[in-house]
Amino acid sequence: MTLNDILVSALAQLDRGHDVQTMEAFRARLTDFANDAQSDLARAIGFTKTETVVPSNGIVDISELSRNCIKVVKTCQMGHEVKFMRGDTGVIALPYNEPVTITYRCEPKRLAVPTDESELPEQTHGLIVTYVVGRERMAGDASTQGGANIYLSMYEAAKASLRPHLGDSGSYRIINRW
Repeated sequence: MTLNDILVSALAQLDRGHDVQTMEAFRARLTDFANDAQSDLARAIGFTKTETVVPSNGIVDISELSRNCIKVVKTCQMGHEVKFMRGDTGVIALPYNEPVTITYRCEPKRLAVPTDESELPEQTHGLIVTYVVGRERMAGDASTQGGANIYLSMYEAAKASLRPHLGDSGSYRIINRW
């Protein structure tokens, strides 16, 4: 879903037109809300990016990655996962001086122009719209603020059902069925 699709959907749910003048009047504020939703959802699902870099004497400077690294999740060298040590100065030390594939948690790219598409999984794009509508309703008068609670509750409930550990062999959960 592109930023323009998100804004048009949100304006339709807010019962506002989506002509050029209306879009321009609300674009900046709704885009900020959409980026807030992306950041929140990225933390909820554990959004990751994978890049290959070449270490210098077995050391990789994390600032060389294309995104701001929140946490290094996994490193692979020579076809298998390897352990790494984190340094105090934003570097990690690896056992070999071979190219390394680093999987790390980061923020998704901010949406700025109408054709920007969210990097989050497609099933979360509808949640971005729900969040934008809820935040916009919060800014209205007392009669529309009640509607904000409904949208933000739906957003939080759907976000809670996202499972960041899905497919991760090192994670599990115990469900009390009694």
